[in-house]
Amino acid sequence: MRAFRHLPHATRLAAFVMAGALVTSFVAVRQARAQVHEGMRRLARQLMPYAEQGVIEAPRRVVINGESMYLATGVTHDSVAAALDYYEAQCARRGGRTSESLTASQREQLAGAAFNQLWTQAGPLGGRIESMREGDEREGYVVCVDVGEQRLGVDELSRRLQEVVRTGDLSRWGDLRYAYVTRRPTGTRILTVATDGRFNLLGMFPAEGDAPGQDAPNLARYPGMRRVVSAYEDGQPNGLGMYTVAAPMTSVRDWYRQEMGRRGWQAAPMPPNAPQSPATAERSLAFTRGDSATMLLVFEHAEGTTSMMSLLAQ
Repeated sequence: MRAFRHLPHATRLAAFVMAGALVTSFVAVRQARAQVHEGMRRLARQLMPYAEQGVIEAPRRVVINGESMYLATGVTHDSVAAALDYYEAQCARRGGRTSESLTASQREQLAGAAFNQLWTQAGPLGGRIESMREGDEREGYVVCVDVGEQRLGVDELSRRLQEVVRTGDLSRWGDLRYAYVTRRPTGTRILTVATDGRFNLLGMFPAEGDAPGQDAPNLARYPGMRRVVSAYEDGQPNGLGMYTVAAPMTSVRDWYRQEMGRRGWQAAPMPPNAPQSPATAERSLAFTRGDSATMLLVFEHAEGTTSMMSLLAQ
């Protein structure tokens, strides 16, 4: 169907948003180390197949809740370890080199700190606090904050972190850098995620009300539903939204079946390449508008709350 021809770009946007989520969650939440590692790997695995649908010669700008991220992919014949070595070396050079200024006492204090358990890399080289690295011969990632060529002492790093906490703006510390590397039959694939300048973590996810952004045109809003994510890729007319409401999933889904028709959308079968299991059918709705726009709605329910993702392809 012609209405489905733009879905690959829209699904790539959805995957890019997952990458954005992993980057912001790395900075914003405090979880167990193993959970953070597995979350980063899982989301990057989901992103990579979509990124491979086309050659990305330059970073693509994706706006999530009003904040910009830049994503790009590439391929190399080097091993996963060699690629990770390269990005870790870049982080060591541009991460402030704070580790070099630590005294023995400061190193001992950091060794048992919760922050260090999350931030430092595993293994015997875990003395650096500028970056975090995990990986094996098949896949891995490196994350750090780029502060340029300058060297940051402990006091200056502490001051910058306090500014991030006070303002919510990650750029008060530096720019985030993330590289995910995976081995494929055609070579070693690399995905990079970066921020450049102002990046307000606190403003992205308000405790109340809607997240910054906008709904897709002609998308109905279930009563009491709150927007938590609004995203689009620069240069593409597609859009993604994520919403939550304290209501049963069946009630929300059935409401959309009726309300979308009132707004000019026609119910449609799921795209041919979408999973066709009974569970998927129960949680998903597809609509078309003319021959150029497709709206997919996917529902989840947990602990009394229904979540909905809207994906507009046009």
